[in-house]
Amino acid sequence: MAATLTTGPSTRHAVPARTVRAGRGGSRPPTRRPPVGAPRVVAPADCAPRRSPVPLAALVAIALAVAALVYGFGAYSGAMAESTVPTTTAVVRVGVGETLYDLAARTAPGSDSSAVVDRIRQLNGLDSVDVYPGQPLTVPVSRG
Repeated sequence: MAATLTTGPSTRHAVPARTVRAGRGGSRPPTRRPPVGAPRVVAPADCAPRRSPVPLAALVAIALAVAALVYGFGAYSGAMAESTVPTTTAVVRVGVGETLYDLAARTAPGSDSSAVVDRIRQLNGLDSVDVYPGQPLTVPVSRG
């Protein structure tokens, strides 16, 4: 049996038509590739060092000025807190149901109660704020 080779009609494949891209203004125009060996044009890189908007010496000076200002306010407020505690002392007895904060408000009105309580604890060698009725304590008192 001899094999015969038959060729059928040649079929051409259809090439799909170009599709239009949806989006910004329809289709894009075709672009051309640069010829082989053409020089590539690129903008020169900006290699110059960037200058900071404020010199380093100015930043250091500003930081030192702010630190001195904060320290000054802290020292001033510390001096004010110490001056609000009266320097005159007296011995008083703790009343029934009275706490150190009540005692501080009674003996030094107008002063910072927590600073007065700290001073009472310091004057009497107390480790805590616990007191009992009738206990004698040396406390700062304000005149007037």
